[in-house]
Amino acid sequence: MKFARLIAQRIALGLLAAWSVLSLVFLAFAATDDYFLGRQIYREGLLGAGEEAIEQFREAYFAQRGLDGSLVEQYVNWMSNMLTLQWGQSFRTGEPVRGIMQDAVVTTGTYVLPAIVLAIVIALVAGVYTAIRSDTARANGVRSVAYLGLGVPYYWIGALVLTVAGGVRLNAQWIGMHATTIQPIERPFVYETFLPMVLVTIVLVPAVLSYARAYSMQYVAADTTRLVRAKGGGQLAVARHVLRNAAIPLVSLVFTETLALLAIAVFVIEAMFGIEGLGLVFYNAVWIRDMPVMMSGVLVVICFSVVGNILQDLAYSVLDPRVDTGTR
Repeated sequence: MKFARLIAQRIALGLLAAWSVLSLVFLAFAATDDYFLGRQIYREGLLGAGEEAIEQFREAYFAQRGLDGSLVEQYVNWMSNMLTLQWGQSFRTGEPVRGIMQDAVVTTGTYVLPAIVLAIVIALVAGVYTAIRSDTARANGVRSVAYLGLGVPYYWIGALVLTVAGGVRLNAQWIGMHATTIQPIERPFVYETFLPMVLVTIVLVPAVLSYARAYSMQYVAADTTRLVRAKGGGQLAVARHVLRNAAIPLVSLVFTETLALLAIAVFVIEAMFGIEGLGLVFYNAVWIRDMPVMMSGVLVVICFSVVGNILQDLAYSVLDPRVDTGTR
C-alpha cells in the first residue's frame, strides 16, 4: 500500500472521528439546560419583568446564537459549518473564531513543542542509562525520582514551580465550584513560556522515562548486545544499539502517552498561569457555552491527533524501513 494511500486513510478516519465527537458535543449541549442563559437573564434584571419579557429575551438569545431552529436544522447547520471551516464569530467576544484558534494554537505551541522535544531527549537518555546501569545507586535514584513524578498531581507541581520562581500568586479561580471564566494575566516571558515549558517537561519525563527503561531492558541482555560488547563497543555504542532496537515500540507509546498527558496538563497549566492558549480558550468557551469556539477547539485537537498519527507512521518508516506502515 502506498504511503499516500495511508495518509488518505488517516485523514478519512480523522474526519469520521471529528464527526462523531462533534456530534456528541452538540447533542450533550442540546440536551442540557443553558445555565448561561439564566445568568444573562439575571444580569439584565429580567427576573421580575414578567414572562413575556423573559420569553422575548430568550428568543433573541437563541436567534443570535443560531439555536432557534429545530434540533435537526441546528445539527445540520453546525456540523456543516464546522467541517467546512466556517466557524463564524465567538459568542463571547464577537471575534472570528479562526483567528482566536490560530492565536491560541500558537500560544500553546510556543511552550509545548520545545517541552516535548526536551522531555523526550531527557527521558530517552535517562531511560537507556538506567537500563544499562540498572545495578548502580545513581540509576536507582533516577528511577525513584521518575516513579515519584508519576504520582505527583500536575497542579501541585505547577504551584511548586510558581512558588520557587518567586512566590507568584496563583490564578486559582478555576478551583471554585461556581461557573466563571479565567482572564489571561499579563506576565513576563518567563511566566508565559519558560515556566510552562519547564512544567510540561517535568510532567512528560517520568512517563516516557519509564517506557524507555522498560523496553531498553528487553535488549540489554540480548545476544546482539553481547556481540556489541564483545567487539569492543563502549557504553555509548551499547546505548545506541539498545535504543535503535527499542525505538519502534517506543514511538507508539511515546506518542500515545504524550498526547494523553498533554490533553490534561495543558488545561491545568494554562488555568494556573493565566495563559490564553488552547486549553484556557476552550475552558472559557465551555463555561459560557460559546459553541463556535468550543466545537472548533475540539476539531483542532482532532486535527493534531491525525497529524501526529501520520508523523508516527513516518517515524516507523525512517527507524526501520522493513516495517510496512501500509499494513498496520
